Amino acid sequence: MLSLIRLAIALALMSYAAVLDWRTRRVANWVWMLMGALGMAILAFEMLHSDNTLGLTSDIWPYFLIFIPILVMFIEPFREWGYEVRGIDMVSIILGLIGLMGALALLYLEGATRPVIVLLTIPIMMLIFMLFYYAHLIHGGADAKAFIVLTILFPVYPVIQNLPLIEYPVNIIENIQLTYPFTFLILMNAAIISVVVVSLYLFFKNLARGDKGFPEMFMGYKMDIDDIPKSFVWPMEKFIDGEHVLVLKPRRSDDIKAELNVLKEHGLTRIWVNPKIPFIIPMLLGIIFSVVIGNLIVLFF
Repeated sequence: MLSLIRLAIALALMSYAAVLDWRTRRVANWVWMLMGALGMAILAFEMLHSDNTLGLTSDIWPYFLIFIPILVMFIEPFREWGYEVRGIDMVSIILGLIGLMGALALLYLEGATRPVIVLLTIPIMMLIFMLFYYAHLIHGGADAKAFIVLTILFPVYPVIQNLPLIEYPVNIIENIQLTYPFTFLILMNAAIISVVVVSLYLFFKNLARGDKGFPEMFMGYKMDIDDIPKSFVWPMEKFIDGEHVLVLKPRRSDDIKAELNVLKEHGLTRIWVNPKIPFIIPMLLGIIFSVVIGNLIVLFF
């Protein structure tokens, strides 16, 4: 029942976020705050329930120390209600130390048992997703926040009747839970869906238009320069040190207008552009795929 509730919350809020991401490429912070708060409430309820999937002992109160690092990692991206995940500052360091002390206190009281390790994977994965954002492995602030709160919402693999279709052998399910957490599975499936589906779509779109080029026809499409400022795209063509170059993975630019003016000055009117992918949509599909199909890595074992 808790797995169904978690899945219903994820699908409802992620569907709403996907619509916003498609229309504006931005998602309001309250969506992620609500999902994270509901995730923590469900986790607390499950910890208090004797028939929990976390393997907690009868004396469950020390386990609630896990909410210290979880709250720290949950609060950090939303300080001052900013849209983007913040950089590291003194407040971040202080909060990090508080979270670390909570985690160490839990380890000291309960030891490095399986339930403790399972709980500790929650703030660890939240930290990893934040570091992914800082390293530009996750590009959007909303995408990073989505993974952070999904980690709270899905602390373990969901169990829903006969799903997933890929059966997890009993002898490796515990190792999968610890070494390949469910939100990392969502990231993998979302990335595969994004790369495969988007690349094929762009390829056939360019093929139909007669715009050829490798590998750019798998990564973007051509657009009139005058239409770029009002579209969710990044220019792939630039002039660097007076030389016309094609940038396959363009970075964010604070002055796209100036770059476009330079292109116009050199007589270009239609250039290759890289679309800003609303990654919340592949994430939503990744959740569905992960719940219904399961972890493809298991097939290799």
